[in-house]
Amino acid sequence: MLLERKKSKDCRVMANKSTFNMSGYTTSLMQKILLLAASLSLSVTAARAQVDTVRASTLPPAQQAEKLYNSGVSKYNGKNYRAAVQDFDKALALRPDFAKAFYNRATTRYELKEYQLAVQDYDQAIKLEATSFSNYFGRAQAQEAAGMRPEAEQDYGRAAEIKPDYAPAWYYRGALRFEKGEFQEAKADFDQAIKADPNYAYAYHDRASTQRKLNNFDAAVQDYTKVLGLQPDFLPALLNRAAARRRANDLKGAMTDYNTYISKKQDNPIAYTNRGSARYEAADYKAAVEDFSKAIELDANYAFAWNNRAAAHLKLEDYKSAAADAAKAIALNAQYAEAYMNRGHAREMLRDAPGACQDWKKAAELGLETGSSYAANSGCTE
Repeated sequence: MLLERKKSKDCRVMANKSTFNMSGYTTSLMQKILLLAASLSLSVTAARAQVDTVRASTLPPAQQAEKLYNSGVSKYNGKNYRAAVQDFDKALALRPDFAKAFYNRATTRYELKEYQLAVQDYDQAIKLEATSFSNYFGRAQAQEAAGMRPEAEQDYGRAAEIKPDYAPAWYYRGALRFEKGEFQEAKADFDQAIKADPNYAYAYHDRASTQRKLNNFDAAVQDYTKVLGLQPDFLPALLNRAAARRRANDLKGAMTDYNTYISKKQDNPIAYTNRGSARYEAADYKAAVEDFSKAIELDANYAFAWNNRAAAHLKLEDYKSAAADAAKAIALNAQYAEAYMNRGHAREMLRDAPGACQDWKKAAELGLETGSSYAANSGCTE
């Protein structure tokens, strides 16, 4: 979707999965069917002396297929998905080359979370209409939902090639590339999405998060600001702009964003933790403790908040509280190197040298080089 959740980790905010509106095709077919029905009515009138009735079963198979197709579309629009699939099944039994029926059955199966079956239907639609961008985009959506990410990326690309002005194709491929850590490629895709649709708020948002990964913090702030201009109530952009401003050394701007966010949403522990971190960086340690405490109140299993409060307690020289908070963070995440470092500092100040050495060594073992430095400088032995 990209929310700053924990230290140096982003979670993309993504747009809702979209399926194509089938009503456009329905209208033209319905008009065609109505015209056919009118001609049949005239034929019946002219031949009344010889034929009493004309049953629906006497319609040519192609016309019956179209009638069933439109019935399926109507049921889809009414969210009666299982019945819609049954109508598309019957339409395809009568007309196996009905590409739009394959496409719409695939779309319906997507709604039913039958992703593999949806992919199979899109396969058939593509065989019949290989130049339809919507077939490739729809298949990409189903593939992504089924965990077939490389295939989805390829299909999003194919859809974008066929219809370069279709912004979602670029956007979704960019999102997949972001998740793989291919940030330059992701940015290029988000650029194309924005070129195709200058008001595409999600594309600006995810390009901003890509800029953060590329350490282009000023550019990230500009894109988040654009998002908020397009959608003022898009709160993730406000929270992420605060994070970007922090990285750009604009603590005042970051605090303004955090305060605005929290005034609108008081139940997000991440927001309190991030504002607490900004207050910590501004040396306002008491206020930082208050924010970390609020985050813990909202989520008692939030190890990041426990460790950060331990760090703030260290600055306030409350070593017992620091040791207890760091221990809680470790209990929640036994691989949390920074928490071992903080507990080590607290134990040192509490005159527990063996405990401090043990924690610093563990931090070093988990990849935190400063742990080795502290252990060596403090004369810790094996």
